[in-house]
Amino acid sequence: MKKLNVLMAGMAVAALASCGGAGTVGKVAMNDVKDTISYSIGMGRAVRVYKDQLPVEISEDQAALKAFMKGFMESANNPEDNVKLAYALGFEIGSQEMTQAFKGLSNALFGNEDGFNKDNYVKGFYDGMLDNWDIMSFEEADETSNRLYTALSEQQFEAARAEGEAFIEAKAKEDNVVKTASGLLYEVVKLGNGGPKPTASSNVEVRYRGELIDGTVFDESEDPISLNLGQVIPGWTEGVQLMSVGDKYRFYIPQELAYGSQGQGSIKPYSALIFEVELVSIK
Repeated sequence: MKKLNVLMAGMAVAALASCGGAGTVGKVAMNDVKDTISYSIGMGRAVRVYKDQLPVEISEDQAALKAFMKGFMESANNPEDNVKLAYALGFEIGSQEMTQAFKGLSNALFGNEDGFNKDNYVKGFYDGMLDNWDIMSFEEADETSNRLYTALSEQQFEAARAEGEAFIEAKAKEDNVVKTASGLLYEVVKLGNGGPKPTASSNVEVRYRGELIDGTVFDESEDPISLNLGQVIPGWTEGVQLMSVGDKYRFYIPQELAYGSQGQGSIKPYSALIFEVELVSIK
């Protein structure tokens, strides 16, 4: 994390330059990258998720909007008080924000539920909802949080990317493995009787097993399932087009032809994947 703080310090300072520097305003302390991203994401959540979804009679009535924020602030300070949930929409949203989004984003960005500066996050939400742009504009908050999220995400999953790249590089050197122009690797496990091959938009039936490079099985289908090759990851779309009915191939798919930076379920971002696929039919 020390390496990350050094890396991000320049961006944080640059993003705050037009906001009056990294001083303290109220409970907002802009001293490091966590302070900055806590405030900017809090503001972004308010403007993107809630502000435009409020009823007009609340969003255009300053007294009502302040009452909404009072409920939010009470909830932020005590997000598990179920009695107050019944009293105000602001309290309900505040509870959801702090028990779900706050912890989830904190886990995603910092690896624990307490990574954010909570005061900055809540104040960013508060200012975003009440159009207070004295500390940071929404555009600055949006840009800052997006840049920091990308950098932190890449840093967090750097090991998975490096392991996947090393695995693909080593696998490509094996005699029975073929590499395509895109970087997809495959080997033939079993050949059928030849015949037509599917296209990129074909509906097909397949049996398959998906593994991480450490051998962990994350998905499999013993019975044939139907799918469209235009609605799967690029490695599948390309690979299954090489096959005829009855063929079974093993594909070694680099992260950029799999789920890339997004990941999927138990699949971490930037993970290389292994799929063994049998083409049962082309519809």
